[in-house]
Order: sequence, then C-alpha cells, then structure tokens
Amino acid sequence: MTVTQNEQAPAAIAEEADAGRLEWIDPLTDFRPDEPEESRVIVDPFNHRKKREDGEEDTTEPDPGLIASVDAVGVQQAPVLRPQVGANEGKLGIVMGQRRMKAARAAAEKAVAEGRKYRKVRVIIREDLKGVDDEALAGSMVENVHRAAASVQDDLDAAQQLALMVDAKRVPKARKAQLAAAIGRTTEELDAAPRVAKIAPEVIEELWEQGAEFDWVEQADYAEVEDVPNALWKLEQAKRKDADEGNTKRGAWRQAMQALRAEKEKAERIAATTAELAKKMIPVIGWPHSWQYSAARPLEELESGIGRPLTEAGHNETCEGHAATFDPADGEVVWVCRDFKKHGHRIIGADQTEGDGSEEADEKAEAEREAARAEARRVKANNAAWRSVREVRQAFIVDMCQDKGEAPADVKDLVLTTILAGRYTYTHYVTGDYGRLLSTFLKDENLKHTPADVVAKLVKRTGAKRYWWLLFAHVAGMYEFEHMTDEAWRGKKDEFGRRKPIEGETVEWLNFLKKHGYSLSEVEEETLATAQQQAEEEARRVAERKERDARWQREREEARLKREAEEKAAREAEAVPADESHEPEDEPDTEPAEADDE
Repeated sequence: MTVTQNEQAPAAIAEEADAGRLEWIDPLTDFRPDEPEESRVIVDPFNHRKKREDGEEDTTEPDPGLIASVDAVGVQQAPVLRPQVGANEGKLGIVMGQRRMKAARAAAEKAVAEGRKYRKVRVIIREDLKGVDDEALAGSMVENVHRAAASVQDDLDAAQQLALMVDAKRVPKARKAQLAAAIGRTTEELDAAPRVAKIAPEVIEELWEQGAEFDWVEQADYAEVEDVPNALWKLEQAKRKDADEGNTKRGAWRQAMQALRAEKEKAERIAATTAELAKKMIPVIGWPHSWQYSAARPLEELESGIGRPLTEAGHNETCEGHAATFDPADGEVVWVCRDFKKHGHRIIGADQTEGDGSEEADEKAEAEREAARAEARRVKANNAAWRSVREVRQAFIVDMCQDKGEAPADVKDLVLTTILAGRYTYTHYVTGDYGRLLSTFLKDENLKHTPADVVAKLVKRTGAKRYWWLLFAHVAGMYEFEHMTDEAWRGKKDEFGRRKPIEGETVEWLNFLKKHGYSLSEVEEETLATAQQQAEEEARRVAERKERDARWQREREEARLKREAEEKAAREAEAVPADESHEPEDEPDTEPAEADDE
C-alpha cells in the first residue's frame, strides 16, 4: 500500500510523552530555596543547572532582567516539576525552570515589601517522570543547552522586532517603560534596539565566550568599537568602575567609549592617509621609539647643508630619503628624512662642530631635543583628549538640566554667586556666547542668540520648581565658555605669552560636576592633580617668602636694637663731665731728700 501525501502510516506516529497537569504554586509559601526541609517545592537533585564552585558564574540565580520581566508580566513559560521519591517523598522537584521560580520568588518578595499583590506561578506536574532520573536529567539538559545556544539569535531577533516597533511610531514613555519591564529591559535598552538589530551574531557570540555581561546599550556600543585594540577590556574596566562608584549614569563607560571612538577615528584617518601616500609612492615608516637613536628626523627639525629650512614639497623632489610617519598622539602626518646625515641635512640650531666635540655634550643636546619632542607629544595628546571629552561632559550637563525636581542647595549657591558677583568672565560670556551653550544645555535650538520672545515663552512654560535649572544652564554655559577652553587643562597664557597656573574656576567646575556624579576622564583627573600640585608649590613659595620676610624683619629688628644700644652707649659716654673722667695728679714731694750717708 502506498502512502499518499494526505495519508500517514500509523506506525510513523510516535506516542507523545505525558503532557502533565497544571497547578498553581505560591512562590513564597511553597518554594523556599534557603529552607528546603520546610519547602513543598525543591530543586530536583538531577536538575542540570547546578551552582558551581567558588569563583565560577552561578547560573542558578536569575539575572535582574529576568526578575524585572517576571515582576511585570509573571512567569510566561511554565516550569516543569515532578513528584519526588525517597527522603523527599511528598515534595515536588524542579526539573526545568529553576531560575524562573527563583525570579518569581524575588518578584513576590519585592511586591510584598511595596505593599502590592504578587502572582502565583503556573507549573506543569509530570507524574510520568517520578523516579525516572535519566530522562529527567536529559530533559533539563536539553532545555538549558538549547536555551543558551539560541539566546544570541533570540536576542537579535527580539531587537529587530522592537526596532521595527520603535521606528514605526512614537511610543509613549509610559508604554515604553511598561514594555521594557515586561521583557526585562530598560527604556534605554529599548531605544538601543535599532542598533542592536544591526550587530553581527559573531560579535554577540564573542561577548558570550568572553563572559562579558553587557546589556543592549553596552553591546551596541562595543560593536561600534570592537576593532579598536583592547576595546573589550577597557569597557569592562569602565563598567566595573561605574559599579564600584555606584554611578548609574554610565559615567566611566561614556568616557571610555568617547576615547575608543577617538582611537577608531584616528586609526581610520591613518589608514586613509596611508592609502593616499601609497598612490603617491611615498614610503611610510613607523614612529621611532626614540628619535635620539634613529637615523630619521622630522623635516621641521632639519635644514639643508647651507642652512635653509626644508619643506615637504622641496624635500620630496630633491631627497631620496623623503618619507612620512604618523604622530601617535593625534594621528597626523609627520614628514621625515629617513637618514638625515646621509643626505646632507643638519639639525636646526645644533652646533655644527657638535660631532667634533665631546660625546657627552652631543648626547646631552640630543636628550634635550628628545625631551622637547616628548613634551610636544604630551601637549598634542592632551589637547586632543580635552577637546574630545568636552562632548561627554556637556552631555552630562544636559542631563542635569533636564532634572524635574528641586535644585539642590549647592546648585543654587553656584548660580547666585556667579550672577551676583558679576565677574568679568560672566559678563564676557553673556555678550560672547550668544546663547549657543544655553540652547545646547536646555535642548532648544530656538534659544540661540537668546531672543526675548523665545526666552519669555521658555519661562512661561517652565514650572517654578525648575527655574533654578534654567539658571544653572546659563551659569554652566559661562564655566564651559570661559574656563574650559582648549588650553584650560594646562593654564592660559598672560599678555606676555607666559603660561599661568590652571584657573581656580576650572578646578571648581570639575569638582562640582564630580560631586554630582560626573565621572572624570584621565585628562580631567590629570588637570586636577596638576592644579593641586601647583597650589601646593604656590603655598610652599608663599610660606618660604613669609619665612624669609620674617627672618629679614627679625634681623632688621636685631640690627636696629644693636645700633640703638651702641648709640645710647656713645651718648652716655659723651655725657660724662671732663673732671670726672680723669684721676687727679699726685702733688709733688716738696721735702728735701735726705743726704746720703757717707
């Protein structure tokens, strides 16, 4: 007999396993994982998901996302339990769904603490698995292994669906928060769904293999900079720092991402420039560890044999040693001669008889030039970092200005002090920035140039409780415009071109933001450390000057007292009468001398 497409051979139909019966379990009274003797529901001894040794990840505990999801919508996939035998007779053992049950208990405890009702858990009781240890163990293993294997693609599929929903319509904040809680995500992660949907599965698998516990926002960020060396390690360090400091605004993470984006942009710029140089047949050499011990030199340090400066165009046409390298500080091209001595060039300002002098003098001169190069690289790197971090810092200020609550006392103090003091920097900012930073911090492009009608509308629609935050945005603009300029990290120059110490307002502003949860970047921390060092040195100089002045005053006073004493003694000596100053002479002997005996 031939089986047609619409027919099935009876022998080909396998018997379905017992589907079990449904029952409702109270996650608080029936399931007590810390008191298994008193609990009606326990973890089955053959459950595949076990708590590992110390130092290994505990896969038996639910993550915060699962707990949030269960708290919002309950357990959607029923755990599988089976009757126990032996010492646990009368109890039910969890074969599949241990983490879901623990998440349900955690959600129930939270609800009770908040005075809310909690949900019971619908479970499947498999009477047919009673005493069948091998099959129960296999079932648990299959569920958990398949769940882990599918989780990467499941996450990406979920992100794609959410991305379509978020992109298709403007989801209200309340609905977005509800939806995010239901799937165990945050609204920030929900906003990141379109970015997550574009991530290659290999990237997520790499994170899983490395044990990186990144949420959707962090996964999307990492995918953006995954090609940057040590990106994963740097981001894990940043996340750990945020956790240690209790920073819920991803402060260290944002700083790390900004630095990694800058590194990526620099690498891309170097790659593009290298390709252009290859077309022009200009060789590229690596940046020397120390120019002092390299035959190459930057053209800006060289001159021709007759003392003329070398230009890139002229050197390219006339010298076989013409080449390029990239400054690691900023990724910019530096034109070099690969062997300046061989091609007859000289170092600008160097003693031309230097080679005929002592070797010690030559090494000292070259060491000084190398130190100058190192300082120039440091300035370049810090300039780039200072400009780059401005974006992160001002984004933090934007978040502060969106606060809906009452401004704290120190914010009010800062606002009043700045406005009432009326310093030159404040008035200069008001007339020089034209509302650019104010519009940025309040997220209102119409505030540029601060037109009176726009400002009036802003004040009218702002609640009185938020007035202080409007003023804070204004004052924050002053600090950023006047005291966080490109050279603020090392101090501005005076009218004579001399470098001044780092401004006190720069230090004040960074410390203020840090107090309010801003995570400082490396260059900002270095700025505060340098300012502290400068302040200590200035205090030491002041103390030494005071001590010197005090010593001079003491010596002067001692000299005065000595002089006065001497003058007094002289005056007293002059005041003594002449007849008292000499002894009277003896009267001459008038008696005749006796004659000598003969």
